[in-house]
Amino acid sequence: MTNNIQNTQLDFIEKKFNISSLFAGILLIGIGAFMFFYSKNIANNMLSSTLIFFGIIAIAVALYILIAKLNGEVYAKTNSPIVRRQIYFDTADFYNIKSAVENGKYDSLDKFKRVEEGNVQIFVIHSKDKKFAALQVLKYEPFDFIPQTDIKIFEA
Repeated sequence: MTNNIQNTQLDFIEKKFNISSLFAGILLIGIGAFMFFYSKNIANNMLSSTLIFFGIIAIAVALYILIAKLNGEVYAKTNSPIVRRQIYFDTADFYNIKSAVENGKYDSLDKFKRVEEGNVQIFVIHSKDKKFAALQVLKYEPFDFIPQTDIKIFEA
């Protein structure tokens, strides 16, 4: 079989540095620090405690933005952000799902029963602008999902 779509770096996807997340993180750290230190100048204990609380929250959100959102994946041709999803199906439909994907009959996938967590999954990568998509059928075999089809790539 082919590479696992979950571990393969596709040529159409680039990792990009998100400059707006950097600015948002720095701004929130500045606001949080200002609120935290300004709270010392307020005589009212309740207002002072509220400023400290919201200052800490602002700094925590800033750290999340800087850690999680600073580097992202985009579709190279349109710079649209990439979304990764797993869609799980009932095991009884495995051969029909595999056949539908291999034969390009993607509209028929809607008729198969979806489950919250199952042994058959379709792993989908797509751009938010819907100009790019890639998918692969995977089946759970002890300890990991193993590819059952080639990676199918679509561009609009």
